[in-house]
Amino acid sequence: MLRFTMLLAASITVVMGIAPTPVAGATCAPNDTLCLQLQDAKQSQANANLKLQDIQQSLADTQTKATQTRTVIDQLKAQIAGLQAKIAQGQTRLRTTERQIQLTGAEISRQEANLQVRQGLLARRIRVLDQHGSADYVELFVTSRSFSELIDRVVTMQTIIESDQRLVESLRQQRDQIKRLQQQQQDEHDQVAAMLKQQQDERAQVEQTSVTQAQALDYFNQLATQLDVQRKQVEAQKAVIDAQVAQLQTQFDAQAKTLGGGTGHFAWPERGPITQLFGCTDFLAEPYDPNCPTLHFHSGLDIAPPFGTPVGAADTGIVSLVNFGWGGGYGNYVVISHGNGYVTLYAHLSAIDVSVNQAVKQGQQIGAEGSTGFSTGPHLHFEIRLNGAYQNPLAYLPP
Repeated sequence: MLRFTMLLAASITVVMGIAPTPVAGATCAPNDTLCLQLQDAKQSQANANLKLQDIQQSLADTQTKATQTRTVIDQLKAQIAGLQAKIAQGQTRLRTTERQIQLTGAEISRQEANLQVRQGLLARRIRVLDQHGSADYVELFVTSRSFSELIDRVVTMQTIIESDQRLVESLRQQRDQIKRLQQQQQDEHDQVAAMLKQQQDERAQVEQTSVTQAQALDYFNQLATQLDVQRKQVEAQKAVIDAQVAQLQTQFDAQAKTLGGGTGHFAWPERGPITQLFGCTDFLAEPYDPNCPTLHFHSGLDIAPPFGTPVGAADTGIVSLVNFGWGGGYGNYVVISHGNGYVTLYAHLSAIDVSVNQAVKQGQQIGAEGSTGFSTGPHLHFEIRLNGAYQNPLAYLPP
């Protein structure tokens, strides 16, 4: 199984075209196979290390750009939605104002028609006064046949005079009302013109924002394509690793079970902030999963205390696989078989303190947290598998 590790690390070295660099260390005896294998693995790791760092940085930069671009796209989408909502509100106000203008116009027409009738009545009254002259109280007294008739004629005369005064005042108020309505109508026309101009500006802004969004989407798709190529390479490598882990789980299952492992009760390998949960993710370099809304799936739990934090075995078992190097993006990693189909994987380690076939107890240190492989920063990628299927670690770990 170290042979698998060596072959994988060596293949990375050959593909990348990295010239071998001697690694200083103790000289192994010719018949010390384990020492020679370990030294070969360390040699491959050293040869690939610089190139792997470049690949890691490239992947991290691309993912960061894709994440930032997606944020910009979401912001632009929100801006467009906000502008479209404003346009819809403006159209509603515009229709309301246009209806108000129609109502105001109808009221002006009604008032003007009424004014013409009243002006006609006033004109006829003026002509009557002009023809007969104004009434004289002395004449009323002389021509009245009785005192009662005199009173009636005086009251009638006063009523006519008051009616004339009210008519004149009413006409004045009506002319003022028409002027106010005309001014109101003009203000409403101006308001409509302003709203139309605002809508034109908002539509132009929507069009410009849509162009910017299209450009951002195009750039995002370019980044996604880049990551898709890299993701497929990682998926192919992880498929090989998964097959190897499944084969080793079968091989070591019974032995690990006799040590007391495989109970389904796990301890935290380390404590620290959880930076990525198990399940669907928008991290574009994660394996493709059509069942996820984000189309990508994270197979473990990322825990991120300070770099170099000791990592312990989550359960008692047998170390079934140790990898130095890229490891399908896992970087330096350790796989432990626990029995009853349970396997745990510890990835991105900066140091590994165990070897294959070694029995470990729950909590025993197996390495140190790091940032090897495809990693955007120091953290431990921790997986629990049951009969080859990924499990949510939080379902097995204590609070």
